Amino acid sequence: MTKKEYIIEKCYECFVKNGIENTTTRDFCAAADVNANTLYYYFNSKNEILIECVNYGFRQLESALFNVLKEFDKTSFDIFPALTKIGLDYAPQMRFLHQAVSSPSFEEYREDQFKKVNAFYDRLGMELAGHFECPYELIKDYIYEIMTLLSYFSLWGSRDMAAIQFNRIFDDFKKAITNYRQISSVSQ
Repeated sequence: MTKKEYIIEKCYECFVKNGIENTTTRDFCAAADVNANTLYYYFNSKNEILIECVNYGFRQLESALFNVLKEFDKTSFDIFPALTKIGLDYAPQMRFLHQAVSSPSFEEYREDQFKKVNAFYDRLGMELAGHFECPYELIKDYIYEIMTLLSYFSLWGSRDMAAIQFNRIFDDFKKAITNYRQISSVSQ
């Protein structure tokens, strides 16, 4: 890990812990064990740090989700509890990402970030479609519903309510896949 990557990781942890408005340069420096000159050697502003941290956060979430997908075979619906766990475990990070993308300081980067988010949703959906051997269009709406729920859960934070909603979505998702498989096997 480079010095810059280490600083980004520590700044990201500060943002997740304290929120955007409550995180200061002093917090970044203390967390990364650097002085302000070193911090600003790598970054021109707090906004640049924010952008780097948002990109880092999405890479972390994407890595966690795709690593879980590799653990399950194509017939297994056991993946759903694992995905729910990631959603619940990543709530503080999702809260930061949602807050960052909505932040006025992120205004000029918002459209680009929304494109990245939608591309991420599509990659996740395509991976799940491959996992379950079904058309992406069949599950696309579920992916958006799951990711929207992750965003809202990160804001309201009730694990029990989120788990109930995740289970409902995953039950609907499972029914759609099961029906697709039944129809596909009959037509072959």
